Amino acid sequence: MVAPTDPRSGCRYLTLPSAQRPEPARPLRVLLIEDSALIRELVAEAIEIDGGALVAFATDSETAAVRELRAARYDVIIVDLQLREGSGFGVLRSLQDLGTDALVIVLTNYASSAMRQRCAELGADRFVDKSREFEEIRNVMRSWASRRRLC
Repeated sequence: MVAPTDPRSGCRYLTLPSAQRPEPARPLRVLLIEDSALIRELVAEAIEIDGGALVAFATDSETAAVRELRAARYDVIIVDLQLREGSGFGVLRSLQDLGTDALVIVLTNYASSAMRQRCAELGADRFVDKSREFEEIRNVMRSWASRRRLC
């Protein structure tokens, strides 16, 4: 079979049936739960830079986060432990009750081994120290998405 030629460019092309065309990659939907507006802005900037992720909802409240988790599906959940209302531990407990296959990243300044252990027990997939590991968030998300073939 001869591929058709584009009369404008002279290039030959083959049109794949729609079932064989690769799906365009969609950005990862992120729920960001963080009490600092500045940190929310920095996280959004860091993870949205290449179009691979989108902060679809951000809040500084446990109640709002849990309400949102019940209403929508997210690929990645980034949660601080210290919130304006409630705590990240409450969000993690709610995630256990709701069940999720999302990547759960705890982002905090309280990076003791006891805190890491407690978050792991509550189902966090990754624990990131804001002051020393902040740049790791994007790498963790990319690696997770690649393993899940989401990107």
